[in-house]
Amino acid sequence: MDTILKEKLLNRKIHLSINFKFLFSYLSILVIVITVLNTYPIIISRNLVFRSKQNSLETQANQISASLSVLDSFSEKNLASVMSMLDIGNLARVTVFNSDYDVLFQESKVDTYIDNGSEALIRDCFAGNNSFRSQFKDGVFISSIAVPILNSGRIVGCVYLYDYDEYEGTIILELLNNIRKISLALALFTVMVSILYSSTFTVRITNLLRAIKTVREGEYSYRIPVAGHDELSQLYEEFNSLTQRLQKTDEMRRRFVADASHELKTPLASIRLLSDSIIETPNIDSETVKEFVTDIRDESERLARMSEQLLSLTKLDNNVVTVRTDVDCGQVAERVMRTLNPIAQQNNVSLSWDFDSDCHILASDDDLYEIILNLGENAVKYNVEGGSVFISIKKQDSNVKITVTDTGVGIPEHDIPYIFDRFYRVDKSRSREIGGTGLGLSIVKATAERHGGEIVVERNPEKGMTFSVIFPLYFHQTK
Repeated sequence: MDTILKEKLLNRKIHLSINFKFLFSYLSILVIVITVLNTYPIIISRNLVFRSKQNSLETQANQISASLSVLDSFSEKNLASVMSMLDIGNLARVTVFNSDYDVLFQESKVDTYIDNGSEALIRDCFAGNNSFRSQFKDGVFISSIAVPILNSGRIVGCVYLYDYDEYEGTIILELLNNIRKISLALALFTVMVSILYSSTFTVRITNLLRAIKTVREGEYSYRIPVAGHDELSQLYEEFNSLTQRLQKTDEMRRRFVADASHELKTPLASIRLLSDSIIETPNIDSETVKEFVTDIRDESERLARMSEQLLSLTKLDNNVVTVRTDVDCGQVAERVMRTLNPIAQQNNVSLSWDFDSDCHILASDDDLYEIILNLGENAVKYNVEGGSVFISIKKQDSNVKITVTDTGVGIPEHDIPYIFDRFYRVDKSRSREIGGTGLGLSIVKATAERHGGEIVVERNPEKGMTFSVIFPLYFHQTK
């Protein structure tokens, strides 16, 4: 119960952690987007209005200045006469100063006047500069410009224009209000979608973590249901494929351990039985003792062979590095023939061979010797009285083909797919009788594949079997 509770708490913690990270990421992006959306357009729009106001006021102020600069007498009457002929109806306030800062003309069409730094603008104007200032305040654009009036190159006065624009301000405020509404709708939609998406995504991640934990505890048959075609679905498929391989490997390991235990137990039981028979049988004759001891020796040799083959398989499974060199297949096979001849004569089996010259492969001399010896010894021992074994080594295009053909009892068709499995034997009673362990063909296949080769099994048309091992031809350099 405690374990289940802890697992639920852990899953919930993982779920909340991932969910929070996703939501935080989405909300951070949302805040950035909304901030930019609510500031950048307004800033750009406001600056456009500022530039428009500056161009408009500057044009009007220059026109007024140019019209007043030709006056011979810079008096209020003359100014009023000229100003009445100018188009200044769109301006909120127009003021003209003389060089003594006295107001000679002023016309105002607004009750509200917000000082926009007029004193500084006028001082700058009498210094000979066009001065402009604009601000957006309380939804109103307030703009001011001061332009000097020149007569014969001398500053005789200053034109000060004041603009109070509520219309443009209203447009900006409406734009800002619309953007805020859009931002709010976008925020609500994004938050809902983010919660939905992050929850869905988090559930899938949590399922994967739970599956990994389940498999880590040894439940290799666990699979995750796959739906969709996104990257997580592909990850699920890869996980299921991995667990399937783990399950298969675990089953093979369990079967191997069980088979190895069974195979080792059989000779050990025989040795113990024979030993007990010698010890517990009084007045046992020497011939019987000799026979029992001979059987004990045979079982011991079988144990030794099995131990060596198990060690070889362990090395193959662990990918122990083997130095690969240029190997002449014919020379290795001739050594095998010298070993097989006595065995063939003992079993009344004729042994023949045909080796092409210059058949070289990149492998290990000992590994190739083991492959040919295993196949040849099987062909001899599982043959019939008076049968034959033929071993050939031939070049085929860019390959070297090693073939072992016998006239033995053969292998049933339904057994062929399993003969390379460890401890698999077609005729178990005969295999034990001749000292077979059921590991030889497994070693042959694994060793051949380790050096880039493959093994092919075929039933002969009449009787017996043909085992072929094909290696890539190694184009060695002759000295």
